Amino acid sequence: MPAYEATLRPAQREVLHYSGGRLGISAVPGSGKTFTLEALIAELVIRRGVPPERIGVFTFMRSSRANLTGRINRQLWEGGVAGRLEAFTLHSLALKVLQHFQGQLGLAAIDVLEGYEQERFISRLTQAWLRNHSEIWEPLLPPTAEAERAARNRAAFGRGFKAMCREVIRTAKNYRLPPQAIEPVQAGFLPWALGIYRSYQAELLRAGKLDYDDLAWRAVDLIERDAGVRGEVEGWYDYLFEDESQDSSPLQERLLDLLSARSGNLVRVGDPNQSIMSTFTTAEPRFFRRFCRLSRRVVLEESSRSAPMIIALANALVDWAASDHPNPSLRGALVRQHIRTASSGPANPGDSEAALHFEVVCGPPEEELASVARCAAEALAARPEHSFAVLVGTNELGAQVLRQLQRFAGVRTLDLLRSNPTQRELIDRLRVMAEFFAQPSSPVRLAAAIESLADWAGLGRRQVAGAQPRLLRIAPEKLLFPVFGSEIALPVAAEERAGWQKICSTLAGWLLATRSPRADSLRLVVQTLYRSSAEIYLGHYVVDQLERTLGERPAVDWQEVADEIRAILDGSLNNLPSEAFHFAPEPGAITVATAHRAKGLEWDEVFLTGISAYEYPVLREDRPVGLYFLDGLDMRAEALSELRASARLRRGHTSATEQAFLDLAAEKLRLLYVGITRARRRLVLSVATRDLFGREQRPSRLFQVLQCFDSRR
Repeated sequence: MPAYEATLRPAQREVLHYSGGRLGISAVPGSGKTFTLEALIAELVIRRGVPPERIGVFTFMRSSRANLTGRINRQLWEGGVAGRLEAFTLHSLALKVLQHFQGQLGLAAIDVLEGYEQERFISRLTQAWLRNHSEIWEPLLPPTAEAERAARNRAAFGRGFKAMCREVIRTAKNYRLPPQAIEPVQAGFLPWALGIYRSYQAELLRAGKLDYDDLAWRAVDLIERDAGVRGEVEGWYDYLFEDESQDSSPLQERLLDLLSARSGNLVRVGDPNQSIMSTFTTAEPRFFRRFCRLSRRVVLEESSRSAPMIIALANALVDWAASDHPNPSLRGALVRQHIRTASSGPANPGDSEAALHFEVVCGPPEEELASVARCAAEALAARPEHSFAVLVGTNELGAQVLRQLQRFAGVRTLDLLRSNPTQRELIDRLRVMAEFFAQPSSPVRLAAAIESLADWAGLGRRQVAGAQPRLLRIAPEKLLFPVFGSEIALPVAAEERAGWQKICSTLAGWLLATRSPRADSLRLVVQTLYRSSAEIYLGHYVVDQLERTLGERPAVDWQEVADEIRAILDGSLNNLPSEAFHFAPEPGAITVATAHRAKGLEWDEVFLTGISAYEYPVLREDRPVGLYFLDGLDMRAEALSELRASARLRRGHTSATEQAFLDLAAEKLRLLYVGITRARRRLVLSVATRDLFGREQRPSRLFQVLQCFDSRR
């Protein structure tokens, strides 16, 4: 009997009886859905003799794919199975299809546009459109005599316009709509975005590249139109599995249907109440819900993660949303499936070691975050054996929490923010070095290179800044390459001399290494400066992307390399792969993360911040959606609604802006549910009485509902 079988709960055992067909596994937080998926695959391979290469597994994230296949293949090896399981994301499987049938497509090569390159393309095109069409959009801005306010309004419009264009392109491709197939109404917002879409496609064609949405689109089209391809692809797998099915997109949905058409064996695993990606991606949670309705369904409802009082709070939120939400259109935002305490396996923490707190902090969010940081530091001092997390709404707020926590001696923090200051600094250090390599005789660039290495060499930034005017009176070549056998007389204090010597000798060694290929030179910088595995992965990832972009241009110089690194930074790092954020919570440390990034993780104690009416709206009045100077219209939502109408995909008769609010409010409900269910023992929910602009704000009705529930317990 496999070791895992003794720990299975009744619903998990039911899953292991699966013998074929379509199965939906709906799992509450902490119920072991991935463990159950792994156990079922091991059951099929080890016990029933299904060859592992006949099983295909889809995951939403690349890191999930690596982790899942690593664990399953270890089980298979221990069970005496020689083969290995293969897992894919949507895009990696689509790439496999295209590469396998490259001849039918008439493509000499398949060159994929990376995320930061896409960001650069769209930024350039939208900026050009805004410059050339100012007579269209500038009259929409509110009149103001203040130059600074006018500049902020223009910048806000530019960001909204860029976001609209990006979403229109992504959504159009997920519905397989080329620009010429879209016929917008003349008075709407879609014509603006459609012009960018046409130009973007022309840029891709000129560069000979496909973006990630093109991969899936091309793969699905190829399978549908070519009977020979379809017959071969349908025979690739006998069983298909999809993890995180609540995040499936239209293209992934179609690809799964095509690949499972012959066998009919499709198992999808997810939690409809943890669908929190629909406003960031083309994920549509309705697909998994529909699949569960139309297929055999097993609910994994037992969870050993949280104490009963925290489970009760999460269940209360589900019940209130389903029955008492004042907006009937949002009563289906959460599926009514209750979390139950575990009947076997690890026991839930007891209520005797658990606590719930609701904190209203007088003042703006800065005061709230300072109070939360102080409470978290005190809790860490009192219970150092616990793990802690502060969950915020944005990366910027998370950076504030990190700064506040630095004020407390002995507090160890773990930074899980996407595009966080640490990651930006790591990548910017590569940019500074590339600019120095471009002009090593420039005192200004040498000064910047020296300053970027100050912390690494054990010197403070202020020490370096204070000494640089004296040092830079020395010619760069004498500073870095003194006459053989002599030492440069550094005009610094004796205790600083070793650090300065370390910087100068390192820069000199790197300069000599620039005779090697660019990638080798940058990897030497990464290997010298970066310490943790995540830092090293991030550095090598950036170098790899540079090689993809610049590799075919042998005449490129170091300044162009620096400009490409800046392009990665300008893309806000939002497209970095999840492997760059590999993470596991640790006892004795405080993790800072956005609530979205916390999904799939758990901590003993969680501080969930910013539960205001604006951030977690219940009624339309709680959150005006869209740009205030467009009379409450959401430019992005309107354009997407026009796109769906053009393709006859519009759902119902709700206006686009109202639908945008409903989508946001539904996702925020699920996000709050995710935040609550991250906590094992203690949970603190907090809100400030004023917003970022100093105006009074109310706690969310959700905050009040949960507080009332807690007071009645």
